[in-house]
This record gives sequence, structure tokens and C-alpha cells, in this order.
Amino acid sequence: MATVAVVGAGAWGTALAIHAARMQHTVRLWTREPEVAASVERSRENTPFLPGFELPAAISVTLDHEQAVR
Repeated sequence: MATVAVVGAGAWGTALAIHAARMQHTVRLWTREPEVAASVERSRENTPFLPGFELPAAISVTLDHEQAVR
């Protein structure tokens, strides 16, 4: 499978990342908001934008745009 970069961790970006991970892709989810990154790291959930949906382990979150799209 592929590595997928999702630029933007709002509700839509998070939903897209979850879908890609469920399709067996490795996902890098970029956010510019430290509170979103902290939420995902802490609880595996994007509580500010998409509460109630667990993020699969295949999703990593980053604040570094270059790292996300590498």
C-alpha cells in the first residue's frame, strides 16, 4: 500500500485520513494547530474537529508540513 499525506486536520481531513488508514495505507496527517496534534497524540481522537472517531495506528500527526508530504 501507499503512504498518503493529508494536508489539513479539520473534520474532512481527519475523516479522509481515517478512511485511507482503513484501506491499509500509512497516513501522515498535517495540522498547523498544536492542540489538534496534542489531542491525537493523547487520545487518538481529533476532539476539536471530529470527536467520537478513533484514529487508527496507521495515522501519524505532524506539525511539520515538509515531513507530512515527504
